[in-house]
Amino acid sequence: MFKKIVISTLGLVGFSMLTPVAASWTEQLKFNGDFRYRYEYIAKEGKDERHRNRLRLRIGVISKVNDTVDIGAVLASGEEDPVSTNQTLDSQSTTKDIRLDQGYFAWKPVKGLTIKGGKFKNPFYVPVKTELLWDVDFRPEGLVLQYNNGIFTNLGFFYVEERSSSDESYLFGGQVGYKGKFSGTTWTIGTGYFDYTEIKDRSLNDFDYLAGEGSAGNTLNANNQFVTDYNEWELFMDISLKVGNLPLSLFANYVINTAAADSVKDNDTGYLLGFKMGKAKEPGTWDFRYNYREIQSDAIFGAFTDSDFIGGGTDGKGHELNFGYMIAKGWKFGASYFINTAGLDDEKDFERVQVDLKFKF
Repeated sequence: MFKKIVISTLGLVGFSMLTPVAASWTEQLKFNGDFRYRYEYIAKEGKDERHRNRLRLRIGVISKVNDTVDIGAVLASGEEDPVSTNQTLDSQSTTKDIRLDQGYFAWKPVKGLTIKGGKFKNPFYVPVKTELLWDVDFRPEGLVLQYNNGIFTNLGFFYVEERSSSDESYLFGGQVGYKGKFSGTTWTIGTGYFDYTEIKDRSLNDFDYLAGEGSAGNTLNANNQFVTDYNEWELFMDISLKVGNLPLSLFANYVINTAAADSVKDNDTGYLLGFKMGKAKEPGTWDFRYNYREIQSDAIFGAFTDSDFIGGGTDGKGHELNFGYMIAKGWKFGASYFINTAGLDDEKDFERVQVDLKFKF
């Protein structure tokens, strides 16, 4: 009798999975992902040249809870690095790590308003995907409110380090900007302010990840403690137009650490200027982007900035060139070249070449 009950129950479960109810459930799910294969060359003055092959795999799903709430999750390759999901091919073909890249809820109670909680893509506006303040792979953790109605606002509260025996390090951030359009030209202008707490006088050992990696260019004292707080005021703009049939974008980003201690007042600013031509969207199309930037050692909290420029972190200057070509639908070729100076005082030459094959599905 028990076997019959179990078999009957399993049969009913199996049948229910084939009914329109199950179909309705699957229709609420949306899957996506991307894969990138990269060859990379790195040359830094005083160190041996490096050649490596790397991969990045990300697989995500978004589920609609109801008409106003979504749940999202993304798994990605990589290790603990907060600004990279790359995985180097080495260690005798050992298996590679897969970790939680994103996990969040998104509530949209009214048109133009979104409230998110969890771990998610960087919610702050970045001109033409440049990386002066934030690496493109940075995924903050906390809560954010976003409102967009011509004038847009991003307000967020994020954890930097939670501690059981002392005060936590937080990030409070906000942006306001305006997007306009006139006679085929669009532009965005805005400003942001990002206030970090419990950074100054904290040791590297007070931060789980930085304890093993270093300060990412920020100034430390003899006891490996941060010498300043980081309250970053940002200005940004971009302009997009067409020259003939060719899309052209001009962009700029500026930041100053308004809380810089007297000892680092000469090292508290950063800026980025550049342009982008073309748009690699359809097969056979291309784009090219160039930017020049300088970022002083204590302009920003260095752990979250571009992980490729100058080898990652702050305290450097130089050029970045990017080229993209759409080979076929969902398949793009990319190449990047960094010609940088690492260290604004000791000035060491730094070069990085990246050649990518990118696939979206």
